[in-house]
Amino acid sequence: MSPPLLSTHVPFSAVVEQFQSGSTTPREFLELCLEAVERSESTVQALVYTDFDNARKLADESTTRYRSGRPLSPIDGMPVGIKDIIDIAGMPTQMNNALYKNYRPKGDAAAVRAIYEGGGIPVGKTVTTEFAIGRSGPTVNPHNPLHTPGGSSSGSAAGTAAGMFPAALGTQTQGSIIRPASFCGVVGYKPTRARLSTDGIHPLSTSHDHLGVLSDTVDDAWWLARWISERAAPQNCPGLSGPLRGPVPSSPLTRVAVLRTQGYDDLDSPSLAAFEQKLEQLRSSGVAVVESQSEPLLEKLVSRLDRIPSISLDMVAYEMRWPYMGYLATQPESMGPRIHALMEQAQGLTRHRYQEILLYRDELARYVAALQDEYDAFILPAAGGPAPEGFEYTGARTLLVYSSFLGIPAFSLPVMKSGAMPFGLQLLGFADGDYRLTRHAQWLMQQFANAK
Repeated sequence: MSPPLLSTHVPFSAVVEQFQSGSTTPREFLELCLEAVERSESTVQALVYTDFDNARKLADESTTRYRSGRPLSPIDGMPVGIKDIIDIAGMPTQMNNALYKNYRPKGDAAAVRAIYEGGGIPVGKTVTTEFAIGRSGPTVNPHNPLHTPGGSSSGSAAGTAAGMFPAALGTQTQGSIIRPASFCGVVGYKPTRARLSTDGIHPLSTSHDHLGVLSDTVDDAWWLARWISERAAPQNCPGLSGPLRGPVPSSPLTRVAVLRTQGYDDLDSPSLAAFEQKLEQLRSSGVAVVESQSEPLLEKLVSRLDRIPSISLDMVAYEMRWPYMGYLATQPESMGPRIHALMEQAQGLTRHRYQEILLYRDELARYVAALQDEYDAFILPAAGGPAPEGFEYTGARTLLVYSSFLGIPAFSLPVMKSGAMPFGLQLLGFADGDYRLTRHAQWLMQQFANAK
């Protein structure tokens, strides 16, 4: 096995004070990231397009602002990877599909425009699976290049883990932020649905698509997402609430509910043991860890969550009909087998079936919201185990799709291992409780770091 190709630089949240004091600069920090690209990219293959000259120009401008004491935002000087279904003017958006080879959008996605306005530095476009749902790209897992990095935000997760940037934009329709974060050992944050604009991002499913962040730390994830929300919240949407600046303070969990769904059938023994060990550590720290067999309300929720994986995929397939039916009608050979299969599935779905799923989702979302006074958060594994060997299969989605279907915020926290590979702990919150969940995630990271 090749040695791990992992990050050697400090997180962005740890260098901002150095920018302010002048002991280091955004340009110097960017060069550390570009050294990691040079060191690891030939193996990891996280990037599909780069513009280092422009990145250096932006880093120099950020350096000037810090020297004058006038940074634009908490992300001023932050190098960021951008998933290659997200538009950047001047860079191709190719979506790992020949249909879009060398396609160059005329403008930036709303989130990218927000990053520029905050002084952030888009380093380049990161590899995605085909249209964020189909065939895998060339990216490998930096912890072991024989294993998948997970899909679909493959390059964003692997590039962050390899130190190419401290944070990256990813998208999640079912599990495409949380799973690669788990596999690559980085923080993954999927906000409440529609709290970050998806304008300028190629669509899959209007009910499921989320923009989110993969990062070195909880602080970095919150700063980037919160800034984007400040500048690019969707219309008729409140965006994310919470402070724009400063370290995220921790907030202890007092009562957390374990979601033991049928998705646990995907877990092997070492992965389940790693998860149980974390639960025991929480109990030892005084957290009430609530199991479903002891509480009827939670037991009912778990049983209803087990319906989600199948009906979620029906919903996604139905909503993908535009533009994917059109792609298949004009250039069927350009689409991979998974997209063909999903469009075949869509043809068997009626509008009545779709309406039934919408009603089920909305009723279940109300049921979950009513539990806010019962629990601080929900906890479960962030994947079906560590990253599988090989690249055809990017890992099970079952444990990941609940938050996407319901639109509630989720974190994957890099606090476990299964064998020699990372394995994330998943924390779910309540709609529009993102900052509260972020504070709980910060506390968990500190708690488990202190327990080592």
